[in-house]
Amino acid sequence: MKIRIAGKDITNEQLTEWKKQRIKKVFKIFHYKTAELNDPDMMIEKLAEIKMGYSYQEMYSKLESKLKLSEFMMRMGATLSGNRRKFSQTEIYLDGLTAAEAIEGIDNQMLNSSIENNRINLSACPDHYALRPLGENELEVIETTGNAPVPVQFFIVFDDETGLQTPRDQAYAYQSVGVARMKDGTVIGGVRHQIKDTETGMKIKLSVEFPALAPTSIIKSHQMHLACEFSYWLQWIKAHKNNHK
Repeated sequence: MKIRIAGKDITNEQLTEWKKQRIKKVFKIFHYKTAELNDPDMMIEKLAEIKMGYSYQEMYSKLESKLKLSEFMMRMGATLSGNRRKFSQTEIYLDGLTAAEAIEGIDNQMLNSSIENNRINLSACPDHYALRPLGENELEVIETTGNAPVPVQFFIVFDDETGLQTPRDQAYAYQSVGVARMKDGTVIGGVRHQIKDTETGMKIKLSVEFPALAPTSIIKSHQMHLACEFSYWLQWIKAHKNNHK
């Protein structure tokens, strides 16, 4: 697997260091103390276990004051930004998985509710608190984007491209695309993740759109968030692809 951000390869050490910093912050929310940060993957699994112990309502209640704050900030940022956007973009190459297998696995993760999928989604990134499929093509997300001070709640409606500014690249056969809204319907951005086959596997070009007033540090850190979650999802899909045929 190769991860590229802004034309540069991201090393395992860089991604591990990013995960460690995020894990520390999330453990504080749950008042959990650990010295075992040398193995961030093990700690992410421990975090997922802790989060699985909460019902959706309990998790929402635990984060409610933070979500109210981020809701106010996001609404103001989206309103003042108008149609202007900033883009968080990451590319991942993976051998041994086709583009068709990748998009099928990603769609399954985003839109099919199951205990297994919930665990995988919570394990994919320390900053995930809830990824909850609603209906046929909608996903509720509660996560911290980039290095934002507080988590945010939003809803992605897939196959809706209203207002998206990331162009469709016809060289990529598949895409996971959608518009992100707050619960009052305010549009705060969206996603256009595009996938194509390579000679040895697949490449995914990830793009998340934020309101233009979002701090650049959040945009940059969210590139690592994308690297973290999608490297996990894609490796999981590759490892289990024969089980789901």
